[in-house]
Amino acid sequence: MPRLSQTQELKTTQQLQTELIAHERECAERAKSVQEKLQGLDKRLWRLEAMIMASTIAMITLCINVFIKF
Repeated sequence: MPRLSQTQELKTTQQLQTELIAHERECAERAKSVQEKLQGLDKRLWRLEAMIMASTIAMITLCINVFIKF
């Protein structure tokens, strides 16, 4: 296996560092995108939970009214 010269090793190290910085930047963008999507889902789930609670209360109220009238 041929040995790399110091210049080649330095260039390789610089290339790796540049690639690592680019990778970290991409990962940060992905993490931000995922966080935004999770926040959107959290809002949707909260609304869904509120609708379920409201419909449950409405059904219970309806059942109570039906049984009271008999």
